[in-house]
Amino acid sequence: MNSHKELDNHVVRLAKQMRQSAQNLPDPDEASDFESHSLPDEIKMFAGVERYLHGTARPISKITGINPQSFPPLKKLNDAQAAFLLDEMIKLLKAYHFYPDFPKHLPDHIRYNLLRDNWNAEMVYTGEGHSHIEFCTYNPDECPFPGEFCQCKNYDSGI
Repeated sequence: MNSHKELDNHVVRLAKQMRQSAQNLPDPDEASDFESHSLPDEIKMFAGVERYLHGTARPISKITGINPQSFPPLKKLNDAQAAFLLDEMIKLLKAYHFYPDFPKHLPDHIRYNLLRDNWNAEMVYTGEGHSHIEFCTYNPDECPFPGEFCQCKNYDSGI
């Protein structure tokens, strides 16, 4: 069997799994090990915030049900496959209200690798709002972005 064809089939299956995950979101209380029904009535409208503050963080892979090993290494993908998977990953994350923070104009292949490498980052699934996935450590010596995209150097470490 053609390995290129097998990889294409794997990419399509993985995209389907991500789409299914995005359509079958877990109960936020169960996913974050939080009991919003026990909140006093006057703060129930802030359940998402309370869940974020007091819920249990879990790896993105556990929340979404997508194993990080499912994502092929970049070197095995062509540009179209990598861009397609990146788009599907971002759509999936948005369905869970997770938003990766990338510098503007960061190339897709770098974005794919960062998401793939951080698929086990721990997040609290709140079921609402915007939870940002940060890659920057604000230390230029440890910056995950190539030099021209490093924003760490814009921050004064003496503050």
